[in-house]
This record gives sequence, structure tokens and C-alpha cells, in this order.
Amino acid sequence: MAERHSLLSDYGSALSAAKKAIQEDGLAVYPTDTLYGIGCNALSQKAVEKVYSAKLREKGKPLSVIVSDFEMLLRFCKVSEEQKKILHELLPGPYTFILPLKKPMPASPTMEIGVRVPEHAFMRQVSKELGIPIVTTSANLSGKPDVAELSSLDPAVAAAVDTIIEGGRCSYAQGSTVIDLIRMKVVRKGAVRKGDRIEWAD
Repeated sequence: MAERHSLLSDYGSALSAAKKAIQEDGLAVYPTDTLYGIGCNALSQKAVEKVYSAKLREKGKPLSVIVSDFEMLLRFCKVSEEQKKILHELLPGPYTFILPLKKPMPASPTMEIGVRVPEHAFMRQVSKELGIPIVTTSANLSGKPDVAELSSLDPAVAAAVDTIIEGGRCSYAQGSTVIDLIRMKVVRKGAVRKGDRIEWAD
């Protein structure tokens, strides 16, 4: 049974538990600004395969990653000046940006990856302290409803992970808006921060 840790009552314990699980090729369920995610070390093939198994997700479907900041994003992705301008305007935020990879990554079967720098700081901190990108995909069984609060977490997912981080209800309570910065279009409309302009991508 996965250990549960509350950000609200013991941030330090939650941070340590998430880092430990991910360092050891395990899985963690965690809050973001949009939905609860399930994740692992995005650079570990073994860990990535566990995510597919836990979600009953079709292997080969790409996964997105959380990075700590823009500097880490640049370590793994090729970014043009035009793309940099958009990223600086919208990150951190409730968005996933599809970008070209500099080198292959287990989290994606192609040379493209969805990248997040969420408003919610917790997983950004985990990524920063470990120095790695972390898989982020909704913490549900494939095809089942999304999880905006832990009371909706499927017991099968809970049983498949090593640690669960409780952070209350996610602020947007819907999936991120996915923006393809390679083909310059919105792939999926989801959460949008008030005041942000993404009409250019329609």
C-alpha cells in the first residue's frame, strides 16, 4: 500500500517521500495546478514502463514531463527564439508545450515531448532537487475520469504507486491546455490562466 503524505501538514516529509520514490525508479501520485498526476524519473526506461502498467495505458503513447524551470527545459529540448518568447509569456502555467527533444528520452517514443512547468511548485521543487525531468500524466486508469482530488483516485492506481502526496483539490481541476509549438497550434483545450492570450495558436 502506498504511503500517504500531506503537503498541508508536513511539506518536508512529502518532499522527501516523493524524491525517494522517484530516485528509486518508483511511482508517485502528486498534485499539480491542473490535476493529480502520476510520475517517475522520465530518464528511466524501467520507471516509465511502470507508469504505463499502473495506468493500463497503451505502450508507445507519449507521456509528458515536468521540468523545474526554463533552464532545465533548455537542457532537453530545442527551442527557437519565437518559441522562447511564447514560453516566457506562459510559464509557469497550466499548459503543456510540445517541443523537439535534443536526444531520445524514455518518456517519448518520438523525438518530441510534452513539457510542463506547472504553477503548483511542489513537483518543480522535486525536479529541481533531483535534477531530472519527471513524467506527468493524469493519475487515472486510461480512459477513466480525471482526478482533481484524491477522493477520486482509483484504488488500482493507489495500489500501483509507492507514495501519494495529498495537496487538496487542484486549483484548475481540469487538464492542461496542450500547445504544439512545433506546428504552432492548440492540440487540446483545457485550463487557461485568466489574462493569458493563446489565440495565436488556434
